[in-house]
Amino acid sequence: MSIEERVRVAVAEGLALSIDEVRLDHYISDDLGAESLDYLDIVFRLEEAFGIQITRGEIEAAARGDLSDDEFAPDGVISEVGLDRLRQLMPESAERIQPGLKPGRVLELFQVRTFVRIVSTKLDGASR
Repeated sequence: MSIEERVRVAVAEGLALSIDEVRLDHYISDDLGAESLDYLDIVFRLEEAFGIQITRGEIEAAARGDLSDDEFAPDGVISEVGLDRLRQLMPESAERIQPGLKPGRVLELFQVRTFVRIVSTKLDGASR
């Protein structure tokens, strides 16, 4: 099974959906109805399926890159530089990455494809 298929399975199982209901371009929250705890279940399933570890801190650090907290989200709103960073990391969600975005809403930008990218990056790093 491909990485994409295995991620779709993990998402489907984490949300008690049929694999046929989960497409790569689905937004985890908006299209599939995930809540914050569902993300933890999905991440756990991905870690088990691929033998990797994905921490919340890693996801946040990847979004922030080399920007300090103040550069990324001064006053609790992601800066234009931070928005550009997110658009680079999550091109599939670029149209949703708009001024006024708060850090706590970044998970709402996740598509199934975003998890495919995270898993692929982890697996590439582990093979080096």
